[in-house]
Amino acid sequence: MRSAVERGEEHARRAGHRFNLIVRALPQYPSSGMTVDELLAKLKRIGYREDFDQLGTDLAVLLERGEISSSLADGRAVYWVLPKGLFEARKRVALIKLHNTEISEEDLQALEKIARRGKEPP
Repeated sequence: MRSAVERGEEHARRAGHRFNLIVRALPQYPSSGMTVDELLAKLKRIGYREDFDQLGTDLAVLLERGEISSSLADGRAVYWVLPKGLFEARKRVALIKLHNTEISEEDLQALEKIARRGKEPP
């Protein structure tokens, strides 16, 4: 039986994949924004397995994070991806690849050094 921590990690990993699918499916311009129905249909074609309610939850999280934006067009909400969303999707892909890679102690130290950059006072 898996522990709560393992289940939580798996959920976070799956959420990252779902978020990346959403970001890839959304247009980059407000004038091309997609409704939830259009987005769900497109996502189903590219492998998104969740339902309408989960998509609403995922969109709310991405909106809160500032990765996507929305507005009303003809009385319906439309969504599009923001530059931050594209950047965060690239980071998620890199982290997933890193998670699945064997790395040496030297590589790990180099990554820790990169992670500390910008967090230490000059």
